[in-house]
Amino acid sequence: MAKKVWFLSLIVVMVGVIFSQILPTVPRNETLIVETSYGRIANPNNFNIWIPGSVPSQGVHQCITDGLWYVDPQTGELINALAVEPPIYNEDFTKMTIKLRKGIYWSDNVQFTADDVVFTIKNIMNNPGFKDSASYKQYVKDIYKTDDFTVIVELTKSYPRFHDFLTSLSFGTTWMQPKHIWEKVEDPLSYNFYPPVSLTPYVLESYDTQGYWFLYKKRDDWERTSVGQLYGEPKPTYIIFVAYPEVDRKVMAQARHELDMIFDLTPEGWEVLRKRNEYSVVWYKDFPWAWMDDTNARYMGFNNEKYPFNLKDVRWALTLAINMEEIVQNVYNGITRVTPLPTCPTSYYMGVYYKPLEPWLESFTLEDGYKPFDTNIAERIKDYAIQQGYSISGDPEDIWGIGWWKYDPVEAEKLLIENGFSKDKNGKWHLPNGEIWKISILAPSGVEPDSTRLGFSVADQWRKFGIEVNVDTGESGIFSTRRTIGDFDVISAWGNMLGALGRPDLWSRLQHYHSQFYTPSGKATTGYNDIRWKAPAKADKLIEAMASLSPDDPKLVELTKDFFKIVVEEMPLIPIAINKKFNANDNYYWTNYPSADNPYMAPVSWWGEAKFMYPRLEPTGRK
Repeated sequence: MAKKVWFLSLIVVMVGVIFSQILPTVPRNETLIVETSYGRIANPNNFNIWIPGSVPSQGVHQCITDGLWYVDPQTGELINALAVEPPIYNEDFTKMTIKLRKGIYWSDNVQFTADDVVFTIKNIMNNPGFKDSASYKQYVKDIYKTDDFTVIVELTKSYPRFHDFLTSLSFGTTWMQPKHIWEKVEDPLSYNFYPPVSLTPYVLESYDTQGYWFLYKKRDDWERTSVGQLYGEPKPTYIIFVAYPEVDRKVMAQARHELDMIFDLTPEGWEVLRKRNEYSVVWYKDFPWAWMDDTNARYMGFNNEKYPFNLKDVRWALTLAINMEEIVQNVYNGITRVTPLPTCPTSYYMGVYYKPLEPWLESFTLEDGYKPFDTNIAERIKDYAIQQGYSISGDPEDIWGIGWWKYDPVEAEKLLIENGFSKDKNGKWHLPNGEIWKISILAPSGVEPDSTRLGFSVADQWRKFGIEVNVDTGESGIFSTRRTIGDFDVISAWGNMLGALGRPDLWSRLQHYHSQFYTPSGKATTGYNDIRWKAPAKADKLIEAMASLSPDDPKLVELTKDFFKIVVEEMPLIPIAINKKFNANDNYYWTNYPSADNPYMAPVSWWGEAKFMYPRLEPTGRK
């Protein structure tokens, strides 16, 4: 008989008050305990993830929702989930056909059919407060079914990427709504969708009214789901999502085998955990430990409207005044992959973009003939790691990246002097008008600690170079507002054009840098161009050429490479490093988590793809 966990207490510190939550009785050896990605859920009984402000990326909602397609970020492959095959377009991409998987049922025993797909999209279109409502209205001329498992979408104009709205790229997509529930709702925008009806192998069993934990139980008819049909029976009978706002508490919990999957740790937290729990594992068996294939990267972004950041030579001078080795050591503890191109250097993109462009980067010259690319940084980071006592296996480039820009204050000084800047006897830089050069770096407070640390580290380096620099930190809301309206000199942030989509086609991200979408400072940008970069006409032409191509057209890769070359030449932002995740897993009750040795999927419990992991986990049999 399975050992019962009668009292699983979670000590949670929030606003200085200690809460103790008693979870329901569940067999521990049949239960997977997962940390939520960003703490407790503010509205725990609200499962309406279609409205703005909801956070379905925590895993809590993703566990019971499903979409038509997913992109596997490890391979770039399309996973047919509720759809049984990829989208089918007509020749001019004005009509899309969706073929649905048969034998899928909602958890209340109602079959999932074309009616649900048609209803979901029409419901979103008819309610402007829903996410993507405006986009669907822009592109959808008509939507209807031809039979119970075939949906036709007629588009207002040619759009070869319409299915992106229905594809999970990491964690975002249009999740399906059960028509038989939602058609009875008078006000969809205020409806909580509680209790939620599930389309996956799990249903909500109970939850904490304060939002600290959620308990899900496996459906008896798990095989009537896309997960069950694709991958078989999920192994855990129960899944508990738990909020742990403090690193030390989740370290203690996994050390006691009370937390199977940790969303993220600091390097310091991992050092403590691996000494306390021999069963704890991360992506790599040894240094650098962490998973470094997140679909986001950090950067230093210039406000390209402001003088002197509107000068290319100045942007390049500031780039060459950054010692990336010090950044890697001081900010990331040697645990990151450097990013010379304006997209994430995931393992997949390393093969698609980074290594093919390596020869070009090595031969690239500035206008004065200087070659700025440094190909040896990965080897030097390896040497640093070895000096710290770590053993390294594998190609350093695969771990830390193909290279970055040289640290060369002499060349940086030359570029500035050529543009009228001067240095005084104290080593301080002056603008051409004689004023002391002062830079303010906007960095987040709390929400992205690595971005904050990056901002302070770059500030130190630019000060050493002779510039007066201050770091202006703002809480999440203030930071986001200032970022959106361009209220900064330089910003330490994540995303922008560096956000990846898990496939070669990056048009939907890069299109925001077309000149037609340019928004001046003071006005909220409608896209990702928060750096206010006025791309040259040749970049516009590349974006326009991408727009008309199918996402799987190989020409897209070549056009994207050409776009990246323009970004490198112009340096409107400085790509720094990929986001890393110390997502530690406990092998005590469960094994076969994704890892560098077994990369069957991304090890991300907070993405929509996490549900595909559960059938592949294996119980250890420990009681």
